[in-house]
Amino acid sequence: MTYLSKILIVLGLYDFKIFVFWFTVKMHKTPLGFRFIIASKKCANKVLSKHVTAIFKLFYEQIKLYHEKVKYFSGIKTFWVIQNNQPVLDSMIKINSKNRAKCISTFDFSTLYTKLPHDKLIDVLNNIIDFCFKGGTKNKIGINYLGSANWVKEKKSCSHIYTKSLIVEAVHYLITECNFSIGNALMKQTIGIPMGGDPAPFWANLFLFFYESKWLMQMKKTNNILARKFNNTFRFIDDLNALNDGEEFERHHLDIYPRELILKKENHNIKSATFLDLNINIVGNQFITKLYDKRDSFSFSIVRLPHKSSNNPSKMFYSTIAAEIIRICKATTLLDDFGISVKSLIDRMHLQGAIKSSLSNVCLKMLNRHGSLFKKYSLKNRDILNIILDE
Repeated sequence: MTYLSKILIVLGLYDFKIFVFWFTVKMHKTPLGFRFIIASKKCANKVLSKHVTAIFKLFYEQIKLYHEKVKYFSGIKTFWVIQNNQPVLDSMIKINSKNRAKCISTFDFSTLYTKLPHDKLIDVLNNIIDFCFKGGTKNKIGINYLGSANWVKEKKSCSHIYTKSLIVEAVHYLITECNFSIGNALMKQTIGIPMGGDPAPFWANLFLFFYESKWLMQMKKTNNILARKFNNTFRFIDDLNALNDGEEFERHHLDIYPRELILKKENHNIKSATFLDLNINIVGNQFITKLYDKRDSFSFSIVRLPHKSSNNPSKMFYSTIAAEIIRICKATTLLDDFGISVKSLIDRMHLQGAIKSSLSNVCLKMLNRHGSLFKKYSLKNRDILNIILDE
């Protein structure tokens, strides 16, 4: 019996429950698309999967910090991964300050979760593990009682300890033993990243990062000027955005990634694109952004925020509206676009039970607390409130 098998027994995983197969519908696709998922709230691999997720989250933060220092000393950005749109917005603000907005390209990895050979995925993740275990004074990772991972020398207050070899074995097990059921049929995923598994987003991000950083490190030595053109490139898992790169990414992506990955360009006009929740246009050498929501194009209505009569407290209902207004503000450059998006939101929330007087109170508090975000519109808080309330 392997050490991993003993860990699985300790975690109580041998209860014969496995993943189930299900899918979500991509309503914005024509014709309709499907996202196939293998997951379960309770199954044989759940606890181990959560532990591995916490470990790779620790690796992710460690690698991110390392490559931030690389950029500081070399001037070349070798870590493209982002968790939200804020780095993209910050980059566009910096470019706009110099009036140098030139082009934008967006791409999508259509086969990231479906075509990767398991041996190649495991090999890359093992390289990531080797890198993270180099140098430090602590050679074990502990999972505490809250489920977080930290580097440790000994057990102390940790509920479980993972060595390098055990992490390697756990990764191999979770990838190659991804069993799931469809009705009465028992099946196994033999190719691709198991979508729906807890560590899948970290595996996908770090797999692509491995090839991106490797190529950029080579370019740093052989063509430093080309490498610097990718300093405004951002990737959110399988969605990639390149700003002001002179369309170099499109010319070189086949040199960066393995052949199994199919990269599809999303925009056909270098002056306009959508990325995450942003609609981006170049007007007069400036990036102009506004909120983008693919659900706006659906032929039916969508309940996006809670109804006032739901089980949520009334305070939470109105705070959610204020938070959404802040999101619109961060994503929107022009005041007119802000007004249109906010009006659509407020009209929707009135239909879901929002009362104008309560909206006024919560929005006034929001403006007093986050007024600096709205300064780009060159209006006083009272004027912004009037726009929100359509007065």
